[in-house]
Amino acid sequence: MKSKLPSNWPLGLGVLHQQWKANADKRLLAFQQPFLDELGPNLEVDILGSVGYTTFDPENIEAALSTRFEGTSIALFVHLLKKPLLKVKPDYCLGTRRGSMFPFLGEGIFTQDGGPWKHSRELLRRPFLKTHYQDLKGFQEPVQTLLTKLSSSSGVIDLQPLFFQFTLATTTALIFGQPVESSDDDQRDSFASSFDHASWITTLRSRLTDFYWIYNPSHYRAACKNIQEFADGFVMRALSASSEGRKEVGSDRYAFIDDLYAEYKDTRLVRDQLINVLLAGRDTTACLLSWTL
Repeated sequence: MKSKLPSNWPLGLGVLHQQWKANADKRLLAFQQPFLDELGPNLEVDILGSVGYTTFDPENIEAALSTRFEGTSIALFVHLLKKPLLKVKPDYCLGTRRGSMFPFLGEGIFTQDGGPWKHSRELLRRPFLKTHYQDLKGFQEPVQTLLTKLSSSSGVIDLQPLFFQFTLATTTALIFGQPVESSDDDQRDSFASSFDHASWITTLRSRLTDFYWIYNPSHYRAACKNIQEFADGFVMRALSASSEGRKEVGSDRYAFIDDLYAEYKDTRLVRDQLINVLLAGRDTTACLLSWTL
């Protein structure tokens, strides 16, 4: 890559400081956009001695996610060993992202490379190939809740928090078989708050590259633990219902959790993948709705 993200301090500390501040102000996209507009779709970022890359070039994205992802497992192995392996030069890898995100996401598609990533990708495609995806019944209650909150509001409305609540309900209904609304208000609010906080701190940790381990505050660990316990509860209830045959006969209601457990036979791995899917389904969809409107 010929373009490099400029920094006026050594070791990229200027970039790190600006990104950290933009994150705090919730303006990260606005901060990065001018650089992308001026320097192009491919940028090299050098922070604290670690080199990373950012791209929105369609060919590079296709290579990373499809045509050349096989090399990532070798790349990760070389990265962990910190030495060359059979003179193989890797194309790319997650680098330190796995370590920085693992307390929050565990063993899932966002923390995997190579073969494990490919396996997770194929597994996570299944829910979207099911016929239930054409059934909008699961959206009725969340949509009605959203409309009720909008109709009862006055003046200028901040839509993003409402969209986060909406996508949390629809995504949990898909992956757990029941929406988060089935929990009591305190438990639901605690989970949503912990999820937001863990996402936020994980973003900051990832920007510290090899030094992500320095930032591991107690409130972050508590938020991750709360998320895991909440997800564990859904996992155990769903698996208990399936094992006891309490699923309605002839019901077309589909829970992604059943597919995961059939594949892994391990409740911790099931939980971790569900948290990964929840991050993708909740945050990205809510942000898309917010930006669209």
